Amino acid sequence: MSAERRSSRHAVVLLLIAQLAVMLPLLTVLPLWLLVIWGAVAWWYWKIVTAAYAMPVPPVKFALVALAALGIYLEYRQLLGLEPMVTLLVLAVALKLLEMKTRREHWLVLMLCYFLLGCRLLFDQQIIDVLLAVAQLCALLVAQQSLFRERNAVVPSMRLAGVMLAQALPLMLFLFVVFPRIGPLWTMPMPGSKAKTGMSDELRFGDIAELSRSGALAFRVSFDGPPPARQDLYWRGLVLEEFDGKTWRVNKFGRWSRPQAPVIERNAAREYTVTLEPGVHSWLYTLPVANISRNDLVYAGAYQWAPKQPLSGRLQYRVYSNTAQPRTEVDMMMLRRNLRLPEGINPQSRALAQRWSQQYATGNERLNAALRFYLQQSLIYTLNPPTLGEDSVDAFLFQTRQGFCEHFAASFVFLMRAAGVPARVVVGYQGGEYNATDNYLLVHESDAHAWAEVWLEGSGWQRVDPTALVTPDRLRLGAESLLRDQQGFLAGSPLSLRRFAWANTLRLYMDNLNYAWARWVLNYDRDSQSLVLVDILGLVTPQRLIIALLLCGGLPLLLYAVVVFLPGRNRSGDLATRYYMQACQQLAKRGVGREPGETPRAFLQRVERSAPEWAPWLRELTQCFEGQQYHSEKSAEDALKALRRLRRPRKVASSAKGVGKT
Repeated sequence: MSAERRSSRHAVVLLLIAQLAVMLPLLTVLPLWLLVIWGAVAWWYWKIVTAAYAMPVPPVKFALVALAALGIYLEYRQLLGLEPMVTLLVLAVALKLLEMKTRREHWLVLMLCYFLLGCRLLFDQQIIDVLLAVAQLCALLVAQQSLFRERNAVVPSMRLAGVMLAQALPLMLFLFVVFPRIGPLWTMPMPGSKAKTGMSDELRFGDIAELSRSGALAFRVSFDGPPPARQDLYWRGLVLEEFDGKTWRVNKFGRWSRPQAPVIERNAAREYTVTLEPGVHSWLYTLPVANISRNDLVYAGAYQWAPKQPLSGRLQYRVYSNTAQPRTEVDMMMLRRNLRLPEGINPQSRALAQRWSQQYATGNERLNAALRFYLQQSLIYTLNPPTLGEDSVDAFLFQTRQGFCEHFAASFVFLMRAAGVPARVVVGYQGGEYNATDNYLLVHESDAHAWAEVWLEGSGWQRVDPTALVTPDRLRLGAESLLRDQQGFLAGSPLSLRRFAWANTLRLYMDNLNYAWARWVLNYDRDSQSLVLVDILGLVTPQRLIIALLLCGGLPLLLYAVVVFLPGRNRSGDLATRYYMQACQQLAKRGVGREPGETPRAFLQRVERSAPEWAPWLRELTQCFEGQQYHSEKSAEDALKALRRLRRPRKVASSAKGVGKT
């Protein structure tokens, strides 16, 4: 590489620092071995720059690319997906160092780092992520400026980066407010095929207990008025009606049959807004009976709501609910489906239920018999139930007697069906944590819950929660109060602040900021934009938009230009020159002026002849100025500090006679 074409050492150092700053936050969602690969490549390139190591030959490059692709496949078992695609991009940016011979390629690597910075926001968009992105952007701007500086000047570069960001802020805000909200030009898989809400459309014993080990947030709910009582907060998600002896599954019939959505009287309804955390959403959560008015959502029967097609990212929807409205939606096919049980399993439970069906004539009496049975069995609510065998209901009810909510709900539904009473399992969330600062509810993954619904003639579907029957504090205090001291609670979130009671106030305050960010920024859609523009501009016309653009983008630039180009203001961006000129201006006020075009050394010699009382100070000032301009980097920094100190003239002989004029 020729010296004229390659980047300086300090530019390479800043590029590597910026590259590392961009890659590190991605390691929260990407494999850690990426850091090892980047470190090896960075070391190799540094040796190329400083020790004249050779660039890798084409076969070595091909082998590195093949190993990178193999590593991605072994990590994800696929190449098409958001995580593997971003991983491939990170590896490409890292390996590109081994081809970086000219400033043009240096510039290309910087541009790829800007793209990586944006990729991080595909995974998380909280306030902390945006602040981190701003810091990363500053690092990239400093690395970019190093291409045009002969010496290392990090502090001036950081100052200039801050000025550039401040100049761009008004235009960015204007574009955010007025730029049309359009759909994506293409689609791709969202982060991880697993939805962050964590709830599956299948249920086995232990599934919800495993989900409750996570401290992640599932969704937030903002009520128009005070929230309901905790015992009424049953967030209905999915109804599971098909059972094969091990797994409960969703009945797909309701999805394509398009049943009629329930009608809710608005004057009797409770209104609220649900904001689901980013993920892949195939179903929604409501307080039944509910109605949602959105074109991309559909009523799926059994008081379930779902998107027409799975939606990705953060999802917000408005709900009208009347929890007192009877749930009478039923047909004969539904009743027969909710009586079906596979043959030959759980004989002990089946025999008990059949005795109830012979002893009691009505479904209500059989239901009461089942409730009495659960109260008499001394069942234990635990996050760590023992493993069950083939006859899982028998093992739970008559042997281990330890289980989580899915054990209680699924076994209860089995008994009801065996007794001839239609029943089904409902999964969702129960309860939530109230944030009084902004009057909204936080529902976490650890609030995941399962309960039963039983059909009673004349009454319709009735919610029955055997977990709450056995452990009433589950409703009154919430799941966290019961599970906090159990082994495994929040084991999937070791850094969650919910583990520490002392951090509760701080955690809720931070969540309040994140919720405000989500509502006003992340959920700023086309409808919100229309309302904001009408409030700001009144009548929205192209002429008014152009005027607003000029005010937001042009006015700050005009003010900056006026400040920079004021008459008599030193236009030089060099701090050393600026300090030297300020000192000369101060000396001119004392009667010793510098001639236009006069060099610092010539000016010093003239002052030594005509005004010797200022000569020692000016000599030191001139030496510092020349040292900053022409000496080594360390000496230049020291000289710059001295120049800042010497800006005001000092006499050394108070008895000096007069001041010579020029």
